Amino acid sequence: MSEARASITTEASLRLWVAAGGRCEYCNSYLLADEFTGYELNLAERAHIVGATASAGSPRGDSPLPLEARSGEANLMLLCRDHHRVIDRLIAEHTVEGLLRMKREHEARILHLTGLADDRASVVVRAIGAIRGGAVEIPRAAVAAAVVADGRFPRYPLALAGEDMEIDLRNLPDEGDPGYWSTGVRIIEQAAARLREAQQPVAHLSIFALARIPFLIALGFHLDDKIPATIHQPRRDGTAGGWLADEHATPVSFAAQRRSGTSASERVALAVSVTAGIAEDVVAAAGEKASVFEIAPVGVPCGRDVLSATASLESFAETYHQLLELIEREHPACRLLEVYPACPASAAVALGRGVMRDAQPALRVNDRAADGAFRVALELR
Repeated sequence: MSEARASITTEASLRLWVAAGGRCEYCNSYLLADEFTGYELNLAERAHIVGATASAGSPRGDSPLPLEARSGEANLMLLCRDHHRVIDRLIAEHTVEGLLRMKREHEARILHLTGLADDRASVVVRAIGAIRGGAVEIPRAAVAAAVVADGRFPRYPLALAGEDMEIDLRNLPDEGDPGYWSTGVRIIEQAAARLREAQQPVAHLSIFALARIPFLIALGFHLDDKIPATIHQPRRDGTAGGWLADEHATPVSFAAQRRSGTSASERVALAVSVTAGIAEDVVAAAGEKASVFEIAPVGVPCGRDVLSATASLESFAETYHQLLELIEREHPACRLLEVYPACPASAAVALGRGVMRDAQPALRVNDRAADGAFRVALELR
């Protein structure tokens, strides 16, 4: 005689659907429409974590969970058909503890996302370029995970909800072409204009950028700082986090100091020593008549991981703002700040965003060529 199994009540089904957000708790696929055809249909199956009966062949049915509790919402997962089959056939790989953790994490994420109000919406800006001949990618899945971890959700008021704004700098003229830098800046300007022309107000930006450093400074300059933004920094520690902030990183402070010249100098240069210390090279490149300032980390060597902590970028940006104010006071005749950057992508964007147009000097951004020499890439006014 087959063992009786409790039926799943309407209330348990309703609670499961709501908690799962209508998505597979294994692969996150939407369960009320076919992803390929778009046809609306119910693709969901209610799967038992501990098998509905204790009989032989019931997946994980030998658990001590009472039979009357096995059809309650706490023991059910909302799954697509394929992953219902997977968990019931690969039993050793899908333990009770593992499935409960998967269910708990999925439902916690759904609860968090559906609890976000409109004021947590963010326009995603992805700037993608080629770096020293190699094209880069910024996966949308990694972007979405980072935005959610920041307590926000992606929305774009000019097109479909959730669509981001991609600034593609991968198909520019060859770098030796006179139009290389100007073409890239024009693409950035056009993208920034779309934000200014948005029919709905843009309350926040989530910026993800990987491209040549002068382009990223131009990106920050044309986005400016009128709209609050989170500038995300890519992880370089080999983890699967992608663009998620490193919660275990130690915050680093920054300081600015004059490395050469005096307040009488009309020419002013800035060495941004974050990934590498370049002050001495900048002093030599800028010449005797220039006053050279340097922004560098305090108490730690320069390196690619200096900005791993979110607070580190905040300290960098604040130090930069204070330095610009000092240059205004001590070098009132300065109309053009010569910038020599050795910094990660997020700091480059912050350099452009931090300038107050018409009140502070324009930026002349230098790029370090493969031969080690500095050459002017672009000017931002």
